[in-house]
Order: sequence, then structure tokens, then C-alpha cells
Amino acid sequence: MKRRESVWFKALIAGGVILAVLLIVETVFTYRYSTTRFARDQALLQATENASSVEHQLRRERVDTDVALQETLDQVQVNRSDEVAWLRVRDANGEVQASSGPIETISIPSDRFRAVSETGRSYAVGQNTARGDVLVALLPIRGSSRKNWNLLEVAIYLRGLEGTLHPLRRDLLVSAVAAVALFAAMIILMFRLKAYVRERALADELQLARNVQRRLLPGNLSGCTIEFAGECLPADEVGGDFYDVFRIENGDIALVLADVSGKGLPAALRMGVVHGAIRALSRAENASMNPARMAMRLNELLLEKTLGEFVTLFLGFYNPEGHYLRYVNAGHSPPCLMSSTSQSWRRLETGGPVLGLLSEALYEEECIHLDGEDTLLAYSDGLIEATNAAGEEFGEVRLVPLARAATGYPAAQILRQVMEEVLRFVNGGGFSDDLTVLVAKLSENDSAGARQSASS
Repeated sequence: MKRRESVWFKALIAGGVILAVLLIVETVFTYRYSTTRFARDQALLQATENASSVEHQLRRERVDTDVALQETLDQVQVNRSDEVAWLRVRDANGEVQASSGPIETISIPSDRFRAVSETGRSYAVGQNTARGDVLVALLPIRGSSRKNWNLLEVAIYLRGLEGTLHPLRRDLLVSAVAAVALFAAMIILMFRLKAYVRERALADELQLARNVQRRLLPGNLSGCTIEFAGECLPADEVGGDFYDVFRIENGDIALVLADVSGKGLPAALRMGVVHGAIRALSRAENASMNPARMAMRLNELLLEKTLGEFVTLFLGFYNPEGHYLRYVNAGHSPPCLMSSTSQSWRRLETGGPVLGLLSEALYEEECIHLDGEDTLLAYSDGLIEATNAAGEEFGEVRLVPLARAATGYPAAQILRQVMEEVLRFVNGGGFSDDLTVLVAKLSENDSAGARQSASS
């Protein structure tokens, strides 16, 4: 299908090139016509109008002497000196009977005078003079009172037609520029076709990656006893952060937030590997779920599959019946665990180094027995490292008081307040790193089941 689209695209480009060439050729021929044939026709039309004016004046004033004829020609030539270079009356043999205006020598074959006189058809020829190019037109005089007043020679300045031709030439110039622009665009597009196809393919792959990442985020969990909300904001089109909440067979609920090193598509691919590995190990270790041992297994796996890349991870297992949380922190920004009863909070730091760098890394886990309803706030370093225009980081000093003040609210509202505050802090400046937040309400008496209030 993509190959067929590429063929059609090339055909359209070729059609655009052909169209541009045809437009350029048409513009050139039209310009030549407007500067030669059209200008000549317009000048001949003016000459005919002047000849008609002279004939009308001769008949109206009943001119029948050479002196009166000379006065008539002088009057017409002076009144129209901006377009008429000279006027001459000739007989059928070409002899000048009267003239007005500067005397110019022209080369008209002698047989042309008699041909115009006998047939009544006009004759015109271009002439270069000291005052510019002119069109010399030879026209028959009709209804003359003298037999030797047969022909009227009218010379029309071609420069006087510039005003008439200006709109046409302006339109031709616009057409020529448009045709050249179209031709250049098609040529550039032709050379850019492969890059364009690659960019389109990359855009499709990125869109696919975004869709895959969205599907990896957790949905509603049936049969569980926590409420949670989460959000991922990648710095690029896709990112390496993710969070996950899922129930394992022994009834515990896994709470995961990981940050894969790097950004963009490479980080997104490694993120998929880590996500799948955590899910698979959770099923394999189901009978005796041990967060520290899982961290060690993940570290070994990443050492085998990656080169120099690392992952920070918070991995916790919440037991709803015993109301306790076991977790390991592998080099991740410490989540906050806040109690709604005592208003106290603590950072979950127990664990070990980041995953994927040290071959003999050791990890510890911690088990916390909860009291009443506790709120877990886990986040990636993109949240606390978000920077405003003054270069200040959002930091824990802003995050912790905000989260503690909202402890009694639903998970979705806490998440919304945190995201609104950090977006207000950066004030449209964007994020230099992926940003992920997970809020989970760990309630001993909640039997309504897990509810995802917001996710992206």
C-alpha cells in the first residue's frame, strides 16, 4: 500500500513539473505576443482612428486645396502629438502631397502605395526613429475631393502603448513568478521525496509508539481495594517513564513507577522491555513475592540486554488484607507516603542502586504496616527538576507541602492539583525530562474495588 502511495505521489510531482513548464512556456509566448503582435495591432487601431478623424474633418470642412489640407494635418498632429509622430498624404504613386510633423525617411516598397490605393487594405511597417520606435501605417482616404489625395500615412509612437500594455504585462509577470515557484517547488519536492517518505514513516512509527505506551498504562482494576490516578507527560513525542498498577494472583497490588534513561523513541523501546519484564517476574514470583529479589532479577536482565543504559524504579506490593506495603527503591526519586490520621509523612528510600549498571548490586526491601488511610505519591525526577524561567527547580520543597495539604482528597484531585501547580510553575516553558506522577490511596476499609480516577 505504501509503495502504491509513493508511485502516485511521484506521478503527481511529475504532473506538477509538466504543468509548471507549460505555464512558463505559455507565459513566454504570451509576453512575446503582447510586445509584438498585440502592440502592433493596437498601434494600427490608433492609426485607423486617426485616419478616420482626418477624413471626417476633410469632409466636414470641404477641404480641396493643398494649403487647407496642410492646415488640417497640422491641427490633427498637434492635438495628438503624444501618440502621432507625423501625418502625410500621398497619391497612388507614393508622392507626398502634404505632411505634418518631423520628416523621417521610411522604406515602403513603391508597389505598396498602389496596392493600398486599389484594394483599400491597409499596410503597416515598424520603423526606428530618433524619437523612438513607431508603427507607420498606410491607409486609403475615402471620399476625398482631390483625385491625388489617395493615401494617408500615419506614424504612431509605440511607447504610447505602455499604459495599455502595463496591466497585461503585470499579470504576465505574476503568472511567470507563480509558474517558476511551482516548478521550483516540484523540483525541491522531488529531491525531498525520500526524506519526506522517511519522515512520514517515522511519524507513523511514533504515533504507533504513543498508542502502545497509552495501552501499557493501567486501566480499571476489578477485585482490588485501592483508588489511584496517574499521568505521564513525555518530553518528546514518546518517553521512557511509565507507571503501572496491577493485581497479582495472591491478591497483592503491585505499584510501579520507573524512569528509563534517555528520552524519545530509544527510551520508549526500553520502557516496553522493562514494563513486560516486571509483569512477567510478578507472575513468576507470585507465591513468595519479594521486591528486593525482583529488583536483582531485573538488574541481571538489563545487564544482559542493554549497554550502558539504566533504569530507576520504585516497586511496591500492597496487601489489602494485612494493610501493609512492601517496597524496594532502585535509585528512584523517593516517593512520599502520607498518613491522613497522623498528618505525618515519610520518604520511601530503602533499596539499592539503579538497575542495569552494576553486576553485583544488592537490594533491600522494607515492609510498612499502615494505619487508617495512607496516600502514596510516586513521581519521576522530571517533576522535581521542572524549571521555571528564573532557573529555579520545582523541588520537594514545593511538592511535599502541596501533597500534604491535599491528603484527604481523592487521588484524582491530588493528581490534578500537583499537575496544575507544576504547569503554573514552569509557565509554559515546557519540560526537559519526562514527567510521571502516580497517586494511590491505600485504605484498610475500602471494599469498593480499585478505581482509576485519571490516567494518560
